[in-house]
Amino acid sequence: MELGVEGRAIFREDHNQFRKTVRIFFRREIEPNLKEWEKAGMFDPGLFKKAAEYGILQAGIPVEYGGMGGDFLHHAILHEEHGYNAAGASMGGGLGIDGSSYVIWAGGTDEQKREWLPRYASGDCIAEACFTEPQSGSDVAGFRTFAKQDGDDYIVNGSKVWTTNGSMCTMLPTVLKTEMGDGTVGMSIVLIDTDMPGVHVTKGIETLHRGCANEAEVFFEDVRVPRERLLGGRPGGGFKQVMSVLNDMRVVEASRFLAAAELAFSLTVAYVKDRKAFGQRIFDFQNTQFRLADIKTEIAVNRAFVDQCLVKAIEGSLTSVESSMAKLSASELEFRTVDQCLQLHGGMGYAHAMPISQIWTQARVHRILLGTSEIHRLAIGRSI
Repeated sequence: MELGVEGRAIFREDHNQFRKTVRIFFRREIEPNLKEWEKAGMFDPGLFKKAAEYGILQAGIPVEYGGMGGDFLHHAILHEEHGYNAAGASMGGGLGIDGSSYVIWAGGTDEQKREWLPRYASGDCIAEACFTEPQSGSDVAGFRTFAKQDGDDYIVNGSKVWTTNGSMCTMLPTVLKTEMGDGTVGMSIVLIDTDMPGVHVTKGIETLHRGCANEAEVFFEDVRVPRERLLGGRPGGGFKQVMSVLNDMRVVEASRFLAAAELAFSLTVAYVKDRKAFGQRIFDFQNTQFRLADIKTEIAVNRAFVDQCLVKAIEGSLTSVESSMAKLSASELEFRTVDQCLQLHGGMGYAHAMPISQIWTQARVHRILLGTSEIHRLAIGRSI
C-alpha cells in the first residue's frame, strides 16, 4: 500500500500527481544531501529555489499572485510529505514554512500580495511568521514586541523565539502590538526584512532534535519599517483573517503528524517481521500484534477526522475548536505511536542512524508547537 494515497476520497487525480512530484523532489534533491546537511546543522537554503523549479511551492495560491493555481489540499500535501519521508523529520519545518505566505494571502492588501507571493513561489523569499516570545510563549496578550508609529514609519522593538529556519529567512511576518486608531493597543502584523538595520537573528538554538532543522531567536532594536509593510495597510489590518489561517494551518500540521505516525508504523512492521528473538519473529509475539493493531486502528480513526477538517478548511467552515481537536489528537497520537514503535525496535531504535529515532525526536516537539496540548485542551474544554 502506498502511504498517504489509498482510501482517501478527499484527493483528486491532480492532487495525487502533485504528491508524486513532491516525492520525486524528496528522493532526488533531499535524501542524497541529508547526511551532509545534518553535519552542518542546517539544510541548504537553496533548496527553496530547487523546490520552485519543481513547482511545489505556493501550489494553493492563485496564478495571478504567482502561485500554481491549485487549492489548499495541494499545500497540505507538501506538509504531509514531510511526514511520509524520514528526511522530513530531520528537516523540522522544512519547506513547510512557506505556509507563512497564507498570512499575506489572507490579510494582506492586493499590493502586498502581488509584491510578496510571487517571491515565495520563486524561492527568493524564505519567510516564517514570528509569533512566540521568550517570556509569554504563544500567549498573545503577554507579547511585548511593539511597533511605535514615527511619521510614515514604524519603529519596532522586542524579540521573538523559536522562529523555524530563522537563520535562513529573508523576511519575517511578525506579530506585535501597535497603537490602534482609537488610541488603544492591539495586535498587528508587520513584514520585516532580516537585513533591515536593527534586526539580529541568532545562528540557532541547540535542541533535543539532531537533524538539519534550525530554530532561531530574533531581536528587534529600533528597526525602522515603512508603513506599507503593515499587513492589511492599517493597524490591526487582516489580523482576524490571519488567526483563521492559523486554524487551517493546525489541521495541515495535524495531517503531517498522522503521516509521520503512518511512516513509523510502516517501518516498524517491516522491522519486526524481519527481526528475530527467542527463536521467532518479533512480529509473531501476541504483544507485538496487539500493539500494532491498536496503532493501525487509532491512525485510521484520526485520519478520517483530520481529512474531514481539511475539507472544512477549504469550505471555510472549520471552527477553532475543531482545529484544536485535530491538532491535539494528531500530535498526541503521533508521539504515542512513534514511542511504541521505537520500543519495538529495541536498542536499535535508539540509534541516530535509524529513521525511527529522528521521527521520535521530531514527534516530541509536535505536542508543543502551534499551541501546547494543554492550551488546546483548555480551548476545547471552554467550548463544552
